[in-house]
Amino acid sequence: MKQRVEKYIPAAIEAITTEKITKDNGKIDKQFKGYISSFGAAIIQTGLIPAVAFYSVQGDADAERQKLIEAIKKILTDNVEVIPNTQSLLRFLIERFESNDNMNLWKEKIMDAATALKLAVRTFEMDD
Repeated sequence: MKQRVEKYIPAAIEAITTEKITKDNGKIDKQFKGYISSFGAAIIQTGLIPAVAFYSVQGDADAERQKLIEAIKKILTDNVEVIPNTQSLLRFLIERFESNDNMNLWKEKIMDAATALKLAVRTFEMDD
């Protein structure tokens, strides 16, 4: 797992900037740090597709938690995982599930990308 996560870290740092997770001052909302910290637990407790569905919408959240899913998708596509740019990560996973694809493999890749994102977030300052 260590090597897989390390492979994703450069793309995670880039995704933080390109997906506008940082504010104009270059800092990250504390709420986002909480979202990324709880994402792995959400996958374990509810499953991959329900967790991605929950984080794909704003809902009553203070910060835009859907940026987490977009960042994970960018990390995976930057590392030559086959996810069409025009398709949401949720829709992609649902199609994989319906076609009896190996969902454990996708769960592993998404968890690795989320871990890389969590490590990359630590390289930025937090905003109060």
